[in-house]
Amino acid sequence: MTIAQVFKATQAHTDAEWTLNGHEVGQVRVIGHVVNVSQQATNTVYLVDDGTGKVEARRWREQSSEEDVEKWGNIEVNQVISVTGNMKAFGNKKYVNATSVRLSEDPNETTFHMVEALTITLSIENGSPNGSPAAQKLSGAASAYTVQSSGGANNDMAEYEHLPVIQREIIKAILSQPEADEGGVDVGVISKSVQAVPGVNPNAISDALDALMDAGHIYSTSDDSHFQVSR
Repeated sequence: MTIAQVFKATQAHTDAEWTLNGHEVGQVRVIGHVVNVSQQATNTVYLVDDGTGKVEARRWREQSSEEDVEKWGNIEVNQVISVTGNMKAFGNKKYVNATSVRLSEDPNETTFHMVEALTITLSIENGSPNGSPAAQKLSGAASAYTVQSSGGANNDMAEYEHLPVIQREIIKAILSQPEADEGGVDVGVISKSVQAVPGVNPNAISDALDALMDAGHIYSTSDDSHFQVSR
């Protein structure tokens, strides 16, 4: 990814996966110049600039200083580095929790990385040149699921009429998905389904999910970001 894409990625819920343009983001890799290095007791923070933006890459120390330098190298300002890790947020500030930091010694790597990020983005959004657009496949699949399951969801909503609108819509969203019976529905899918509710935002969704779990209407399944309706 470019750093600009890192900042465009969003979470539907504090425990949800990061998504970019509707697609789930796992590990990310960014390449850029180090413009600042901050040494702290338990971690080192690199401020990385790739021309599209600046982001902090944070790596945690788990070894002695000598072993740390041997594993990670002695990264300095003005060097170009490649950072691989997971996106995190503290408050409203995003950063990359680094699992790998290395020097980028080939000047062509930066250009290649930018082209690669562009290629991957266009392939995800439009499909490969020899294949059908991925976005159309996802859209078509979602439409088919909705048609197949919406009737059942509507018939099952009577017992939830007393709940606030956002809670009712969350339950409706879970019931309308085929994943509801196969390990639960991801919070990202739920978030997209309730976006039209007035006043909805990530905090409101989080609070509504907590309230539904406290009342016993839903429960988490495989992890804290997948939910199923209690029946």
